[in-house]
Amino acid sequence: MPRLMYLGLLPVCAAAQLQLFVLGPGQERPVQDIVDLGAVDASDSSDTVFRVRNISTGSATLQQLTVAGAGFSLAQKPALPATIAAAGAVEFTVRFQPQGPGTYSAVLTVNAVSVILRAAAVAGPLLWLETDGQPVKLSAETAIDFGAVELGAVRTHSFILENATAGVLAITELVVSGAAFRGPLGVELPLRLEPRRSASFQISFQPAAAGRQEGVLRLAGRVFRLTGEGAEPPLPKPLIVVDPAAPRSGQQVRVAIRFAAAARGSAQGELSLRFEPAVQGIPDDPAIGFLPSAGRVLTFSVEPGAEAARFAGGAEVVMQTGTTAGKLILSAQLGGQAAQAVLVLAAEPVAIDAVRGARNGGGVEVSLTAFDNTRSASELAFTFYDRDGRVLEPGTISADATAQFRRYFENSPVGGVFALRAQFPVSGEAARIGAVEVELKNSVGATRSARVSF
Repeated sequence: MPRLMYLGLLPVCAAAQLQLFVLGPGQERPVQDIVDLGAVDASDSSDTVFRVRNISTGSATLQQLTVAGAGFSLAQKPALPATIAAAGAVEFTVRFQPQGPGTYSAVLTVNAVSVILRAAAVAGPLLWLETDGQPVKLSAETAIDFGAVELGAVRTHSFILENATAGVLAITELVVSGAAFRGPLGVELPLRLEPRRSASFQISFQPAAAGRQEGVLRLAGRVFRLTGEGAEPPLPKPLIVVDPAAPRSGQQVRVAIRFAAAARGSAQGELSLRFEPAVQGIPDDPAIGFLPSAGRVLTFSVEPGAEAARFAGGAEVVMQTGTTAGKLILSAQLGGQAAQAVLVLAAEPVAIDAVRGARNGGGVEVSLTAFDNTRSASELAFTFYDRDGRVLEPGTISADATAQFRRYFENSPVGGVFALRAQFPVSGEAARIGAVEVELKNSVGATRSARVSF
């Protein structure tokens, strides 16, 4: 069988402007005097990509690009002459397609630079990958992709070794390397493969870390690349659970995050709170937030097997609803999964927290603390009683405080909370006054306090 063989090194001429590189997976290597292209099956072919880079500060011209040698050809090349800009590059492909088993060599010439290419063709077994029940013939340097596999899970590919020759093949090299790859499974070496017979084996991929994983299958002098992707298990969809489910202003609410299914991995997520007041233009309510800091963003953690998230303080967090009507919007983000819960704080009459009555010299003083989640308080009414429970003259004393409340709430930094103190002069004996009731009105309705003794 004719083939071209070079027994010595050819002189290599230095090129001041152009430099030659051979490309591999994710890298380029400068070309020396000899480039070893490895081994392929005698019935197979392989392609090698080269790069010509202009290392000068001006443009350069690629005028000559040839490969001479049996079994070698240029599969892809630029149109010549090719002008290469400063720091630019062009690529071309050398194809090795042997005519039979043996060693081969050729001369690659790039302008005035010549290098020797060497390759080998072996009479070995054919390698097939079973894909959906159909065998696919694999070439040397083929990347066998196992795809994305969850951490801890296993994906297995089946392969077939076929002896297509008329003689017996003794296979002594069948090696799998790479931390995430296991094999060959189901076959023992050395393997004696009779003519026209085949044998099968498996390679499994079990990633222990996320990201791209690489390995190698070596078969009778040939190399096949193994690739796969370690994938984190999908995170469960969060569900925001609040107790009570329909809260009101002035309450503390317990918030938890549960999952539709138990988590299969660990991760961190974020729970955030946003407030939309029912009345536009009023100041924010700083009392709305997660305790103890009243912040509005928290992180939570997820552990394998967990059915609920964990916060720094436990399985739930406490949220205070503040004193302003509107919407509380809770959002949970866990990787690509998200959930939202909208809690409506309805407008309510004024909520009175405490009332206190005291005699003060010749008069009485009534003080109270309350909150108005509509910030629309207006009329006040005070009814005084004697020690026997009878209403004292002149009866209920009313006052319109709409303007005072409006000014207060426009600048209040504490939401709808307010404190009020009213003083009343007394004609006669202040000691006769035994109790008082207070009524406050807002846009929703009226609230009357309990009767409070002096």
